[in-house]
Formats: sequence, C-alpha cells, structure tokens
Amino acid sequence: MKYQCESCDRLVKVETYVLEDHALAVACPACGAWTRAAPSLSPPASARPAPAPAGDGGEGLAVAVPVKAPAEGPPSRPSVTALRVVRQDAPAADPRVSGEDPFQAPPGRCPKCVAPMREDAGSCSACGLVYANFIPDEHQPSELLAGEWRELLEAWHDWDAHDRLLSQAMGRGEMAMVGRLYRMRLARAPNDAQALRGRDEVVRRVTTATPLTSDGPSPVLGRKVKTVVMGAVLVVSLVLLLVLVQMIRAA
Repeated sequence: MKYQCESCDRLVKVETYVLEDHALAVACPACGAWTRAAPSLSPPASARPAPAPAGDGGEGLAVAVPVKAPAEGPPSRPSVTALRVVRQDAPAADPRVSGEDPFQAPPGRCPKCVAPMREDAGSCSACGLVYANFIPDEHQPSELLAGEWRELLEAWHDWDAHDRLLSQAMGRGEMAMVGRLYRMRLARAPNDAQALRGRDEVVRRVTTATPLTSDGPSPVLGRKVKTVVMGAVLVVSLVLLLVLVQMIRAA
C-alpha cells in the first residue's frame, strides 16, 4: 500500500508504522516525517443473541453473548491528519480547467521547490529560499521545454506523451525543471495519477542514470591521459639520449 506524505508530497510505500493512542502513524522513508491517521469513530458492534439448543418439547431460548466494546481513545489532536491513499488508476483531472499559469507555484507554496509554506516564515524550510529574494525569471523553463509542457497538457491522459517529454528532457539535462513542473501540478491536484507517476519517473530516471556517469573515465579523458603519458615518456627519452651522447664525447 502507498500513501502520500503530507510533508514532502511524495507517493511512498508504508514501511515503518506504529500505533499511538489508537491511531496509526507511519514514517515517510523519503523525508522521515510522520503522518498520523485519526482513530476510527465507528460505533462498536452490538451484542447479538445466540440461539440455545432447543429442548425436548420446549421453545428455543435466546442467550445474549456479551461483546467487549473497544476502548474509546482520546480525542484526536489538531495536528493529526488522515492518511491519503492514492491509487495509480485514479482518474486524472483535466489540467487545463484551472486556467492558472502552469509555470508558477500556487499560493501557499514555495515558489522554488513548491513545498508548503509555513505561517509567519520568511524562508522555505525545505530548500532554504528567502522568499523576499526570489527572482521568478531564474526559475522558468526553457522556451523549448515550456512549449513541450503546453503540448503535454493537451494530451495529459496519454502516458506516451509524458514518456516522450521525459526522454527529451533527460537528453537536454532538464529533469530538475520537469520534476518541478510535476510538483506544481500535484500542488494543485494532489490525486492526479499522471502527475504522481511522472514525478516518480523523474526520480527513477535520475537515480538510475547517475551511477552510469561515474562508472569509469570517459573516452575523451582517457585519450588526454594517454597523450600526456606518451609526451612525458618522449621527453624523458630525449633527456637520457642527450646525457648518453655527452658521456660518449667526454670519454
């Protein structure tokens, strides 16, 4: 089972959980934040009569079997939030309905990392941005990516369109901006299955591509090292040759 963390808005699996005051609390494996679900308020099951064996010539008697009602927990605290489970097959809303700028974070979100803003906070607790120093032009996608994202909004329900955009952005090194665009979409529609899948796909591709780049020296670097070594060997050989000639002349 997966749920969406209220702190980092990521769709993660339930790995660590505890029971606190008759409420379930789970820890996010990505950011470590705890999310608590309010205790169930459903009424306890009532006692049901169990029929006794009928005697000879007598009528059946109903015997009430006592059922222990579960203890009621303390009232939920204001900070307790219900877990929000998101299904991958949940229908995605049309991203064009809102009419908002798809390249700007919605109100109440950090304009850089799209994390939720805290009240009376002058900076973002997630990325450290000082809101007063934010420059919007420095965090805008390239013209090419902006055009591709607008085209994707027209075919939002087609995952092949998402896959093409991710592949093109990966080749240009724009995956960080694509991840930011998906986070802004999730800030407006937290249950958008396509946006959740796209954001997770960005993380997967970036993390799987990083080891490949550090698996060994690049061919260009190898050729440079080989040239330097050959040059050093040639210089040393010339010096030894000159020393040998001088020794022969002196003899």
